[in-house]
Amino acid sequence: MIEESERLVALERHIRDFWEGCIVEAATWDHGPILERVPRFSTYRVFPKRAGEAWVYVTAGCSLLSPVGGAEFFVMSPFADESHSETLAMVSHYHSFEAHRLEIGSVINIGRPWMRDSRMDHLLVSLPYPYGPGLEWAPLEAGEARFLWLLPIHRSEAEFIKRETLDEFESLMDIKGVNILDFNRDPIV
Repeated sequence: MIEESERLVALERHIRDFWEGCIVEAATWDHGPILERVPRFSTYRVFPKRAGEAWVYVTAGCSLLSPVGGAEFFVMSPFADESHSETLAMVSHYHSFEAHRLEIGSVINIGRPWMRDSRMDHLLVSLPYPYGPGLEWAPLEAGEARFLWLLPIHRSEAEFIKRETLDEFESLMDIKGVNILDFNRDPIV
């Protein structure tokens, strides 16, 4: 069994190696109950390499809730904003309860816009399409954690996913050419 501290170091290394050449800095949210449920929780902010690319906020430590595997989460944003660290803490806290474990296709009503001046107030747990399996699967020494994308969506889109299927929603996003970094995009359904 790999020690938690070793897994945490390996998770951070996975994040830094994946975004090699980018500035990666700690951006942890430690307010509220997150550290009671996920004591080794931390978040990192990844600076974009070029203007117009995404700022990424990513967790490390959430997967330690599972002896092997487990989930880490990330969100992409057009702007740096500490509210993303808060959102990741909130999602990780929610996920820490067995009854609320998140998986691909889960939809979370976050009860507020995902960022200021946005109309999207839900998150879809998705495969990390923008980054692929290189980010998705952490190495063995990181406990084989899986990094999942939290994609901001509108209430109507959340209802569509529940009524139809995740595949249909993802197909619509592809067909409509959705700009995932438009923090206030129009709903596609």
